[in-house]
Amino acid sequence: MTATDPALLHRDPHYTYPVLVKGEGIYLYDEAGNRYIDGTAGAGNVTLGHGRHEVVEAMAAQGRELAYCFSTFFTNQPALEYAHRLAELAPGDLNHAYFVSGGSEGVETAIKLARLYHVQRVQAQKHQIIGRWRGYHGATLGALAATGMPGLRAPFEPYLPAFPHIASCYPYRCAFAGCEDRCNLTCARQLEETIREVGADNIAAFIAEPVVMAGVAAGVPPPDYYPLIRQICDEHDVLFIADEIITGFGRTGKLFAIEHWDVVPDMIVFGKGASSGYAPLGGVLLSEQMRRDLTRSGQALPHVFTYVNNPVSMRAGLAVLDLLEEESIVEHAAQVGGYLQEKAQGLTRHACVGQVRGKSLMLGIELVQDRRSRKPFPPEWGVSRRVPQLTLERGLAISGASGGADWVAGDDLRFYPPLIITKEQLDESLAIIDECLELLEEELRQKGWVPT
Repeated sequence: MTATDPALLHRDPHYTYPVLVKGEGIYLYDEAGNRYIDGTAGAGNVTLGHGRHEVVEAMAAQGRELAYCFSTFFTNQPALEYAHRLAELAPGDLNHAYFVSGGSEGVETAIKLARLYHVQRVQAQKHQIIGRWRGYHGATLGALAATGMPGLRAPFEPYLPAFPHIASCYPYRCAFAGCEDRCNLTCARQLEETIREVGADNIAAFIAEPVVMAGVAAGVPPPDYYPLIRQICDEHDVLFIADEIITGFGRTGKLFAIEHWDVVPDMIVFGKGASSGYAPLGGVLLSEQMRRDLTRSGQALPHVFTYVNNPVSMRAGLAVLDLLEEESIVEHAAQVGGYLQEKAQGLTRHACVGQVRGKSLMLGIELVQDRRSRKPFPPEWGVSRRVPQLTLERGLAISGASGGADWVAGDDLRFYPPLIITKEQLDESLAIIDECLELLEEELRQKGWVPT
């Protein structure tokens, strides 16, 4: 069997997928013996690296004892223990958990909990969720309705509720007057304008990723952004949902990224790094007030998934928490992440690099045709596809995205490796990116590009 076997439907039918056979640390190996640095940590999942036998053995031991139980009728010890551990680690009073199979289910759960919370408080008209353009919250329909990426939404628009959206914090291409690379918080104040326009009586919650990765490569708001968001939500009785699916569990040098802004949301949605990719796992952490109001009626919540509180996934989550603590992974991520952000600024020596930005082990590189005007490359040049091809040939897997400037043009690169990466491995990765940007520029000159 090969990667082109038609029995398996791939997301991109035009891409030739290397067939992986092994993972170890930050490295992946394909069937031809090629080694790759996993520069996207499996889309942000494999935070602890590949081949962590501690997690696998914990899952196997749990599977031998109890592999599954239906949460409508039973609970289990790993779920109880995992909820307790997270309650101790989460910011503020986010000391209650609802566990699901992944990030999209987590966002769906948060949206439904927001609705149920307001219904219990006799505010049944509050049902709208405000999202942000460029925000990404998942592939299921409720999560996609909150997502602000037109290319993902368009085919399914007839199915999506008409949730309002505001601008993301994106100073490099901000359209608001007076921003000029330094956010003046107009984008945050747009939340209040939208709440007033739609009517606070209709708004249940606002959802945002603390650091955006899908719609803006490593877009980091300024220090005052989330405190203002929290204030606006409080003033209008709107819940604040922090989508930490990609940022949670150490990615930004804190267990949860929202802690960088000293803000406590009403809910945190998590996934990906919670199990380091070893088992399907996601969930929602919610506040004491939410739990109290949600359970006030004494009736069962009208919401359930098949794998809620799955014992094997719970045990994987517990093993990950053990390793985060035993190996000081979050502290390590903060240290090497600072090194990455400083060292990566050297990539601005390339005329095609408009901006290098990020937070800890989340790095975004925006590519432009003209640095002075920030004019993007023509979409047909396929710049954001070409660089990952070049890096993969040299043993580094990174991702690229197009359409960042205006949904059609605009190219960027993303590098967010496993949190266990060393400074030496970061140097190796950046050297490959540097070499490939050099090669890219040579190819672009042949197309007629003149660096400025």
